[in-house]
Amino acid sequence: MDKQKIENKTIYFISLLSMVCILVLIAYFFFMRNVEIDIMENAQYSYVGENGNASVVVNPKQGDLNQRMQDFLNSVKYEVSPNTDLSNGDTIHVTATYDEALANQYHYKPKSIEADVKVEGLANRYKALEDIPKFLITDGKDAAIEYVKANDDSIYSLEGKKEKTPNLDKVKIVYSAYLKSNQKNNSDRFVYIVYMNYSSEVLYYMVCIPNINDSNEIDTHNIYGEKAYLTQDELDGKDFSGYVNRVYSSKYQIEENK
Repeated sequence: MDKQKIENKTIYFISLLSMVCILVLIAYFFFMRNVEIDIMENAQYSYVGENGNASVVVNPKQGDLNQRMQDFLNSVKYEVSPNTDLSNGDTIHVTATYDEALANQYHYKPKSIEADVKVEGLANRYKALEDIPKFLITDGKDAAIEYVKANDDSIYSLEGKKEKTPNLDKVKIVYSAYLKSNQKNNSDRFVYIVYMNYSSEVLYYMVCIPNINDSNEIDTHNIYGEKAYLTQDELDGKDFSGYVNRVYSSKYQIEENK
C-alpha cells in the first residue's frame, strides 16, 4: 500500500513538474524571448510627384499583424535624405528611430535601422498631346462630365441663385485641351469647358484634371473646377480657345484636343 502511494505521488509530482516546465517554456517563447524585427523590411514607400520632381514619405507597413507588433511598428519614425527633386535611379538613405522602451517591454530586438534604397517607378510626363493614349483622353472627358453632374447644385449656386436648382437638361464638353506646364512644380493637365443647360439657362464651367502623366490614371481626387468667366466677345463668338489661352498661356503650352 505504501509503495502504491509513493508511486502515485511520484507520478503526480512528475506531472506537476512537466506542467510547470511547459508553462515556463510558453512564457519564454511568447513573453520573454527576444524577437528580431527587421525595421526596413517593414517600411512602406509612398512617392509624391513625378520623375525629376518627386519626394517620398516612408511609413511602417499596416497589415495582418498582432497588436503588439503593430503597436511597436507604429512607433517607428523614418527619415529620408535626400528627399527633394527625386528621379528614377537615385539612391536615398533611410534611417529609422523607434520607441526603445516599447521594444524592451515587448522583448523586440530591432535590426536594419538604416538602408540605401533605389528610387524607381516614378511616372514621366508626356512630351505632347499626340503621345497620350486615346483611352486616357477618353477617361479624362468622362471624369469631367461625372464631376459636373455630381456638383451641379453647387455650380448653379455660383451664379448667386438661391432657389432650388432646376433640372440639368444637357451637359456637353465644348472645348478640350492638354496643358503642358512650363514649370516642373506645376503638373501637366487636361482642361475642359463644359456647357451646362439648366432648363434653358446656360452656364459654362471649366474643369481641370491635374497630374497627367504616363501612370495613365485620372487623378479623380484632385479634379477641380470654376466658372468660366468668358468676356462678352468670347461668349458671343464661342471663343473658348481664346479664353483658355488668356487664362493659362503664361504658364502652359496649350494643345487643343479637337
